Amino acid sequence: MPPPVELGRPLVPPCQLTRLRFRPDGRVLAAAGCDGKVRRWDTSADAPADLPPLDGHNGWVGGLAFGPAALFTTDSWGRLTAHDPDGKHLWTVEVAHDGWARSVAVTADGARLATGGRDGFVRFWDARTGAKAAEVNPAADILGVAFTPDGKTVLAGDLFGVVREFEVPTGKPGRSFEARELHKVDRVQDVGGVRCLLLSPDGATLVVGGAEPKSGGFVECTPLLIAFDRATGRRLWQWKGGAPAEGYVTDLAWHPGGYVVACTSGQPGQGKVLFLRPGEAQPFFQVAKPNVQGVALTADGAKLAAALTNANSSGNGRVRGAGGDYPQNHSPVQLWRLPG
Repeated sequence: MPPPVELGRPLVPPCQLTRLRFRPDGRVLAAAGCDGKVRRWDTSADAPADLPPLDGHNGWVGGLAFGPAALFTTDSWGRLTAHDPDGKHLWTVEVAHDGWARSVAVTADGARLATGGRDGFVRFWDARTGAKAAEVNPAADILGVAFTPDGKTVLAGDLFGVVREFEVPTGKPGRSFEARELHKVDRVQDVGGVRCLLLSPDGATLVVGGAEPKSGGFVECTPLLIAFDRATGRRLWQWKGGAPAEGYVTDLAWHPGGYVVACTSGQPGQGKVLFLRPGEAQPFFQVAKPNVQGVALTADGAKLAAALTNANSSGNGRVRGAGGDYPQNHSPVQLWRLPG
């Protein structure tokens, strides 16, 4: 396969980003920001154009999902919001979770939402109104949620490396999948967890992303993907990075060509975007980029976006700017065109 082609220089939003997603028609890219805003770009041409950012959050925007007719976002204050495709505010749930609402997912028909939070709850919502439909409490920090393609089941991955299935909308528990090597207790802190979930288009395969932690003081961990057969719970395949400095798998996407797109973020300069065919030991394409926080694919698989970290990142507080202040980090967004 010919390699992807970078589409010009990266976009440069003025803040760090946590998630990227394309609108279902592929014409708009949305990015969740650590400044409480959602940045947007018109990506219908190879040269993206800025669109007005969306407000409505108090803390970090961490969860972001497009339905057929709305964009749903969550933040570190527990808020859940909905906007229409043109950016008009539809509704807000002020306290969707007690504390960080880490993730949000929407069914393919756009009728239901699921959110997961630091409070250990998975909650189901009416996507049209924001009314809560049900909740379950697995009693663990929920890092990621995902619906099966038919919308009948939601999967929730937690801090301790366990993914649980729940029936929609009743919340009846189903199968669980254990990837406990994604978690470690080190220096009286919990490190790791299921950082991202991905289901194959037919719903038969579950891929979980995170890392195998080595230590928690100066977090060292080796990126790890594990694939499960959903019908039996059996492990199918896995991919593991080469060194503890490479960090976490931070996001996943399934390309229509049948392969997984993943990104990693570890110690400075160790980030990667990689393409992996299920069951193969090594990626068939990878490119080193400053730590990568998120990836997004258009539905047709023709365009890829990745949220990076600026060069000479000063997030560790060691480097002051000329005026004595610590410069703010930001997340350049690189776009690629992928071969057909």
